[in-house]
Amino acid sequence: MTPRTGTTAQGDESFRRGRLAKATEFLDAADTLRELGGESGVLTSTSPFANAFVVQCVLSGIAAADAICVARTGRYSRTGAHDEAVPVLRAAAGQAVAKHLEVLLAVKNKAEYNAKSVSDTDIVRAAAAAAAEALESAARSD
Repeated sequence: MTPRTGTTAQGDESFRRGRLAKATEFLDAADTLRELGGESGVLTSTSPFANAFVVQCVLSGIAAADAICVARTGRYSRTGAHDEAVPVLRAAAGQAVAKHLEVLLAVKNKAEYNAKSVSDTDIVRAAAAAAAEALESAARSD
C-alpha cells in the first residue's frame, strides 16, 4: 500500500533531529518506568507502570518513524492517524522496519484506553519494537 496523497509533509534536518531526540527521550522514560516498577529489571503486567511503559514505547516508535522517514525521503506522515504512518514508513525504509511500528500501534489503544492492562507479551513486544525502531532511526542519522 502506498501512502495517500496529501498525508505527508516536508521535514528538514532540524525536524529529523528533533524527532530523534524525542524518540530517545520517550525510550529513556520507558526505561526509567521499567526500573521503578519492575522487579530485578523485569516489568510484568502486574507492575505499577506496565501501561505507562508501553505508552512510552509507542511514543518512541512514532517519533522514530518520523525521523527515519525524513532521513530517507525528506517527508513524514502528517496526519493524526498513526496507522497512516505505516505505509509512509514502509515506502521509506521497508516492511521489516514498518512492522515494528505496526506492533507498537497494535498495543497502543490497549495501553491507553482499555480498562484491561497490557499483558506480559505486550510489554515484551513493545519494548523490542521500540528499541528496534530507535536503533534504526539512530542508524539513519548519518
